Amino acid sequence: MQEIIELRRDLHKYPEYGWCEYRTTAKLAGLLSRTGYEIFFLSDLPDINWEIINQTVTGGEEEKRRAVEEGADPEITEKLKIPGFIARLRTGRKGISRGLRCDMDAVGVEESSSTDHLPCALGFSSVHKEVCHACGHDGHMALAAATAVKIAEIKEQLNGDYTFIFQPAEEGCRGARALTNVSLIKELDELYGFHLGICAGDGEIVANPVAFQSSIKFDVEITGKSAHAGIEPEKGINALRCACETACALFNRQNQSETLKFNIGKFRSENARNVICDRVSFECECRDTDSEKNEEFFALAETIIKDLCLKSGCRYRIKISGKAVEISNSPELVEKIKTAAKKTEMTVIESRNFNACEDCGHLIGAVQANGGLGAYVVIGNSITAGHHKPEFNLSEDGLAGAADFLFNLMKS
Repeated sequence: MQEIIELRRDLHKYPEYGWCEYRTTAKLAGLLSRTGYEIFFLSDLPDINWEIINQTVTGGEEEKRRAVEEGADPEITEKLKIPGFIARLRTGRKGISRGLRCDMDAVGVEESSSTDHLPCALGFSSVHKEVCHACGHDGHMALAAATAVKIAEIKEQLNGDYTFIFQPAEEGCRGARALTNVSLIKELDELYGFHLGICAGDGEIVANPVAFQSSIKFDVEITGKSAHAGIEPEKGINALRCACETACALFNRQNQSETLKFNIGKFRSENARNVICDRVSFECECRDTDSEKNEEFFALAETIIKDLCLKSGCRYRIKISGKAVEISNSPELVEKIKTAAKKTEMTVIESRNFNACEDCGHLIGAVQANGGLGAYVVIGNSITAGHHKPEFNLSEDGLAGAADFLFNLMKS
């Protein structure tokens, strides 16, 4: 357990935003390679979707240099075009292929500097401004790595193959949808995803979480024409006014649905106050527990943006930056989850509402569409504060049971 906690704290101290997880990749890939796993870096896979990746990647050479400065293996880091990897262990004996997916990225939140905040008090809080592990992915990675190591230790007692997927860019739902055609994933017989906390406390396992939200993350840019706001405002086309009208229209349409959740998180204009604004960008998302209704709202949003821009004389551009789909667990794996939980002496919760989105649904769906089984499980953790808040912290006391549960689940 001390090794798991030390790894979790190291990953917590050096968080990396989505598609920037170079230090994280190098550290964990090196660990599992030394344990006997065959490592497949996402950069090297022939069947990833580069079109999707190129639309969403945010990291590059600067992040790679920082990773090396913070202890990443330079040889591994240099070869990576993008972060992330898949580790596979073959037992050499006939059996099913099992997979466990975990997410790697941190969120764009400034971590609390209060001495009451345990990472701050013990000296492992984020060293990076406005980025921290406020969603528990540091714990996810430590648990997945520990499970992989324990599986390798009893390799001679096992059958089949074991695959561990370390996926970048879960936040914003950007990473998984580029991997749905990867044969190492979609050809698995079983795939599990998991999350700490969310809707359960220490010692609980939610075997069949429901109410996963479908989500579409989209970026909008509206372009007008600049002019002097005092001398000749009539010669300009005010992109900011159009963008504000658009935002209000979208929020008003949200109010007509009981299940839809729409939000604009960032709204930017760089013009001076005495210049008619010529460019505005904003980042949106729409969520619904019904994928079809969510797609309908997005189509409506496109129409609203188009019509208001046409009316004002502005131009516009819409780009989808991320997507999540609903998750429906395979019943056979729900029973395996219950069995593993009972072996670990954890309390089984049949079902609770997840009430959030998770891009692991793309990978689970790809496995299920190919004839395999997939499931997502919530492992209880008595977190402090809420997810994505500056004061967020995992209960390290809850990691021991979580580690045993994942080990029992993967070797079942």
